[in-house]
Amino acid sequence: MSTSLVVSGQEVDSASLLAELRLAGSDDFSSAKGVDVCSGPGWATLSVDERHSASADEQAAELVALLTPRRPALDALRKAGRSVKVDVAGVAESGSKLALSPGVLAGLAELGLPVTFTTVRASGEDEEDPLAWLG
Repeated sequence: MSTSLVVSGQEVDSASLLAELRLAGSDDFSSAKGVDVCSGPGWATLSVDERHSASADEQAAELVALLTPRRPALDALRKAGRSVKVDVAGVAESGSKLALSPGVLAGLAELGLPVTFTTVRASGEDEEDPLAWLG
């Protein structure tokens, strides 16, 4: 599981994201366990993963703490035409749940960014009939 700031657009990469958020060389970023930046063609993420905490709530709280003082930079990214969102991603099996506390949800709301949830199954097989909850 990971909770990430996802930025996409032309000329977006790890170095530009670190520079625009003023994270390069910052103590906030360099001392944070389980926080990493990665990128591909036209996208970059600032992610808090299971090395920080297995809890989505704690991951999101860390991401909010990193991003709150950088809200003007997030606004500038959006004004420059970049797509900017927070994504909570992980493996979901039947019976699993994901909970974010009201405080973390409020922090995410204050960032003014869309929040998405991406899940994948560990196995390719359904554990049960997907309509079983109806009966």
